[in-house]
Amino acid sequence: MKVGNNEFPLNFLFPNLVTITSLCFGMSAIKYGLDQRWEICIGLLVISAFLDGMDGRLARMLNASSKFGAELDSLTDFINFGVAPALILYFWALESFPIKGLGWAISLTYAISVAFRLARFNAMQGEEKEESSFFEGIPAPCGAGLAVVPVMLSFDLDIHLFQNNPIYLSGYLLAIAFLMTSEIPTPSIKNVHIRSSLVFPLLFCSTVFIALLIIKPWIFLPIIGAFYILIIPVAIIKCQFSGKSSAS
Repeated sequence: MKVGNNEFPLNFLFPNLVTITSLCFGMSAIKYGLDQRWEICIGLLVISAFLDGMDGRLARMLNASSKFGAELDSLTDFINFGVAPALILYFWALESFPIKGLGWAISLTYAISVAFRLARFNAMQGEEKEESSFFEGIPAPCGAGLAVVPVMLSFDLDIHLFQNNPIYLSGYLLAIAFLMTSEIPTPSIKNVHIRSSLVFPLLFCSTVFIALLIIKPWIFLPIIGAFYILIIPVAIIKCQFSGKSSAS
């Protein structure tokens, strides 16, 4: 919101500062990935995803939404959830793919799929669509989170199946890339409503889960990822019965 010819309210900057902070965490994740400090690397990527969920809501709360902020957010998403996971997974395992160069091609495919996903979302921003409880395909932050689950599994659980077998990781990453660019309905909590009687039990369960997440993040984050994948078929069935088109 512009005040004068050369003045803006200070709160106009806050959402953009959150976006820039998210970008710094995403870029730093790449740096620590190059240093093979994987836990710090993935931790920074998780924080960047959390901040990504805050900037848009903060902009709407402060009435500070702008075209510049939207473009900055989209470019940040591509770096954090497209480029960063692609590079991290390449240096973590895909670099040793049996066929020379194919691991890099798969990393590129993932990154480009994120670009397609974000471009489609941006192109649909001006269209009026019916509110829905579904996305079309997996959102970029969710896709990035799922993409790095194999790395998380190698921490506390000491599961190195994907790292020792880059072919498995390639198939998994290509599946995530396909789900992001597809029109398959995936769950969204934007328009989900719950009964008032369930509010406090849900808050209690959420508190317990967050505490466990803080104590053992590399166990419970993969559990969240597995749960998300398992409810996609439920979202598809529910969307078919509801007869509503899914939202991007």
